[in-house]
Amino acid sequence: MEDLVSVIVPVYNTEKYLRKCIDSIVEQTYTNLDIILVDDGSTDASGVICDEYAGKDSRIRVIHKENEGNGQARNTGLDHMEGAYVLWVDSDDMIHRKQVEVLLSIAKEKNADIVVGGYCAISDGEEPKDQTIADGIYDNAEVLSDSHLYDDGFIKKRSMILTVPWCKICKRELYDHVRYPHKRIHLDTWTTWKLYENSQKVVFVAEPLYYWRNNPDSLTRRKFDLSHFSGIEAYGEQLEYYHTAGRQRYVEIVFDEYVNDIFWCYNRMKESDMDPSPLKPYWLYMKKHVGYIKLTRSIGIKNWLRYRYLAYYKIPKLLFH
Repeated sequence: MEDLVSVIVPVYNTEKYLRKCIDSIVEQTYTNLDIILVDDGSTDASGVICDEYAGKDSRIRVIHKENEGNGQARNTGLDHMEGAYVLWVDSDDMIHRKQVEVLLSIAKEKNADIVVGGYCAISDGEEPKDQTIADGIYDNAEVLSDSHLYDDGFIKKRSMILTVPWCKICKRELYDHVRYPHKRIHLDTWTTWKLYENSQKVVFVAEPLYYWRNNPDSLTRRKFDLSHFSGIEAYGEQLEYYHTAGRQRYVEIVFDEYVNDIFWCYNRMKESDMDPSPLKPYWLYMKKHVGYIKLTRSIGIKNWLRYRYLAYYKIPKLLFH
């Protein structure tokens, strides 16, 4: 008997894109799907569209709830899923018609807990055409190992797709003790790494199976405000976890993300003519914990010195001069 796959779609005011999104799910070549549309208190026609599709396809369930944010919408979907695997689709995006078939087949063949697929970005208004899946896609699937942790090129190129919740198929039990934070942004930074910690084997396949819409109205593209500090805080939580666990290479990777996020927030604040001094607590944390970065072969003397220069000179100069 085929495994049931829960496809969860958090929905909030995306009537412009929602039909294309749902069409790409119901037209999957793998058909044993538990499709959950979580309408998070939409004020446009999104909820009506969800109900319309549910009336035409018995695999679709719609959950209407008051608006509590994307995190709670995701948690609601998790609480109601029935599948052995879970897969996310954002309601302004689309998926390749073979996405579920390919990711699930690789998960079964490789006995993987998580399979991460590739993606391609599409512009607002663009309608992608599915490309033919290469015959060698299953042979090219990579089991992620410690060697990937020391490949800076791989980490830099794949950091986004490895972090976001979408374009992955996961065994449902990975979420047994994992939920998304309430009323925060950068949910993936708080959550996805915990799924990896719960897994025994993760596989990556580069084939673009997800169409990520570069939507100018999306939450993370809105005018900058201090809620974006949530991403820095999430990296801080990861840093403490990996330092306590003695996982030094993970410490190096996360510390770098923590620093980069400080600079990302700083640049957005300057663009918005905001006072950057609210970043002070995050700089102080970095300064206090720069000792987490040891002089290892993987970090190198150049980066070891760079972090100390940033902590003791560059960042305070930017914030206070």
